[in-house]
Amino acid sequence: MAKWARVGVAILALVTLVLPSGAAPAIPGLPAYYPTDYNRIIEASKAEGKLLIYSIMSARNWAPVLAEFKKLYPWLEVETLDLGSYEVFERYYAESASGARTADLIISIAPDAWQEFVQKGQAAAYESPESRFVPTWAKFGKEIYMVSADPMVFIWNKRALRRDLWPKGMAHLAELVQQNPQTFRNRLTTYDAERVATGFAINWFWIKRHGERGWRIQETLAGAGVKTQSSAGRMIDSVLSAESVVGYFVSTISVFPRFPAAEPVLGWGMIDDGTPVANRGMAITRAARSPNAARLMLDFILSQAGQLAFAEGGLTAYRADLAGKAKYHLTDLAKAIGEKNLIVFSYDKDLMDKAKREAFLTRWKKIYQR
Repeated sequence: MAKWARVGVAILALVTLVLPSGAAPAIPGLPAYYPTDYNRIIEASKAEGKLLIYSIMSARNWAPVLAEFKKLYPWLEVETLDLGSYEVFERYYAESASGARTADLIISIAPDAWQEFVQKGQAAAYESPESRFVPTWAKFGKEIYMVSADPMVFIWNKRALRRDLWPKGMAHLAELVQQNPQTFRNRLTTYDAERVATGFAINWFWIKRHGERGWRIQETLAGAGVKTQSSAGRMIDSVLSAESVVGYFVSTISVFPRFPAAEPVLGWGMIDDGTPVANRGMAITRAARSPNAARLMLDFILSQAGQLAFAEGGLTAYRADLAGKAKYHLTDLAKAIGEKNLIVFSYDKDLMDKAKREAFLTRWKKIYQR
């Protein structure tokens, strides 16, 4: 069975921890399983004062996390920049090479760029106290941990599209497009896989699952006319305005924060023949000037409190012990389509093969007439 398929099968497995009865937290405000010497990291962070994060999340996504983090570590000033999936790495490389202040923590969806980052020795190894709650599919070595597991879904305009035309799967959408050409002509939207790392990864892993059948489905959709966008926000705006009636492979990190305001117009759903799930990775950088502050943030994001906070900000939690508790949790969302129909991004070694990447993009561009 392919690695990404095994990931889907294992996604709901519980990760458990047995603690001594009546155990008290080693440090006030932190779980009991944190080591007693964790206080050294906390004290060292006070001298650092500031934490700089390069991420691909908006201020809206970050707001609940920063509010809770500030309660634990009020002396830390946290700055988060919302950059592109590849841009976070490119900026870091340029700044670290020149000795300029750069990111202490990076968060991105780019399995290829992450593998290169680790190979270059720019990701600092760190064993988080929360690591025991992170499934093996949500880690890469001792450097990268998964922030969230965000599905890439359908969206549609409920006012501009009849209910019987709301898509359930990609194959279903292709059928609808063929049967209703006037309704869908030039009114589909998705990520640009050539220019957007997230879009490339979505298509890469979806095609890995479906092979030639997947390419044929994409050809049908592309033949109807598809507006390729640089961000999920642009896709949502296109659908809300009815310029497009359906968007596919749209990140829930941008969809969820639009509700309940968009509820009268915007519909969304999982893709029943394969919903891509982004592995939103994070790592402490080798050039970090505030490595201890970065450790505190990484641990917090992986903790129950951090996962719950990011879920409030529109991300999808994946810790098994938060199923049914987080506002958005992968286990709960998977129930709509079945666990086997989740396509979780992996650190696929084929992504590091330049020839395979170029062949894939060449075919995608040909289909979408790029």
